[in-house]
Amino acid sequence: MHRLMTRAGRLKGRVMDLASDRGGSINVMFALALLPTIGLVGLGVDYGMAISSKTRLDNAADAAALAGVVTAKEYIAANAKQSDVTTAGLTAGRNQGTKAFNINAGKVPFATVSLTSLDVTRTGQTLTAKVTYTATVQNTFGKIFGLSTSIVTNTVTASADLAGYLDFYLMVDVSGSMGLPTTDADAALLASKSVEDQGNCQFACHFPNRKGWNLAAGKIQLRSDAVNNAVCALLNRASTPIVPNQYRIGIYPFINRLATLAPLSDTTSSLASLRTAAQCDKTWPLAFTNLLDTGSTQLYTNNDPTTGTGSGGTHFEKALPQMKSTIQPYGNGSSSSNSKPFVFLITDGMQNSQSYTAYQDKKTFSGNPSKFAGYRYADWDGSQPAQIDPAKCTELKDAGATISVLYIPYRPVKDYSKDSYIIWENSRVNGFSPTLAEPLRKCASSGLFFTANTQADITASLGAMFDQALKVARITE
Repeated sequence: MHRLMTRAGRLKGRVMDLASDRGGSINVMFALALLPTIGLVGLGVDYGMAISSKTRLDNAADAAALAGVVTAKEYIAANAKQSDVTTAGLTAGRNQGTKAFNINAGKVPFATVSLTSLDVTRTGQTLTAKVTYTATVQNTFGKIFGLSTSIVTNTVTASADLAGYLDFYLMVDVSGSMGLPTTDADAALLASKSVEDQGNCQFACHFPNRKGWNLAAGKIQLRSDAVNNAVCALLNRASTPIVPNQYRIGIYPFINRLATLAPLSDTTSSLASLRTAAQCDKTWPLAFTNLLDTGSTQLYTNNDPTTGTGSGGTHFEKALPQMKSTIQPYGNGSSSSNSKPFVFLITDGMQNSQSYTAYQDKKTFSGNPSKFAGYRYADWDGSQPAQIDPAKCTELKDAGATISVLYIPYRPVKDYSKDSYIIWENSRVNGFSPTLAEPLRKCASSGLFFTANTQADITASLGAMFDQALKVARITE
């Protein structure tokens, strides 16, 4: 008893001492104030973790919604004749969307995630995927205040037009450099056989009165031939739309100007005329090779050398504005009268403002010798290589077109001659060509820049450009 009283007395004394000590009082007050401050900081950390988790889960939901509509759309397109194609397509979309969400949501730490619902539906020609999730995120500091978890949730919706009506404008570069062979071996073969007035020729030398043209056409594959075969494969791919008249395709070669090889035609009823224009029924189609720069305009109308492809250089600065005025309509793809335009620009990317014209206005491409009565011979004003100006592409995109670029890069052009001019020109091409890709990338709409050189790669890339256009989907909420 005495011992207990003694301890009680000592405790009482310490309390009285602390009460009479101002410094001790401040320490207590500081300690009491520090607790909520630490708590608020801790809650801020927990809140930041919750927001970070929600951002990652929102991205997972976006991916799931897009996967749902894209998968359903692809399934329905690939199985159009199946009796229950819509039901099966929607099921495939739900399964793929769920898989995409689970894969991405599983990467979020300290969170227990529940996919509340994922549904893919069809209303008319529109597919819609709706994804809702709820997640419980573990708190670290909130437990001090009895807040052991944070709850985050969201709903995301994505849509895609099932039978989007699309117009494809194929802008095909047929300037002289597209007459280069597709392989080094073929380039060496052409140069060994083709001896011109300036030596062994392989670069931009395929005029009708030249040996190179006669030796190459239909015998040595040129880049123009490879593009021709790829376009024929694309026409076959577009021949089975989901609904009639869903796709229209036009072929527009250009050199100094844009011309029309085949006007915009639907692939349901006019496939034969498109294939004829591209010579797809021939063993070796030469539609584009026959249009390579000949020193005179081609595809002209009414015997007028101020129309057609023109000659000399590669003039994007003229062809792209012409394409802008050619496109009609600039629609959203919701109907056959409101089709969505896609421009497929197929080129090696080398702009050259040189021209082969008869007059200083650079509008008359009569040839040398002139093949148009009453027009003087054309003159060449010298090579002036440059990069494409992406601003011209921006004007076209701002008008409502989507631009997909197929870039066919130059292979190093080798010297098979001792002629000083040929060596000088080859050197300029080799030094300038590595700079061409980036301006073309800026020209293309987002995610629609492709690079290819071989026949197989050019065909695959053009097919991928078409397939990508069919996959247009959007997050709506």
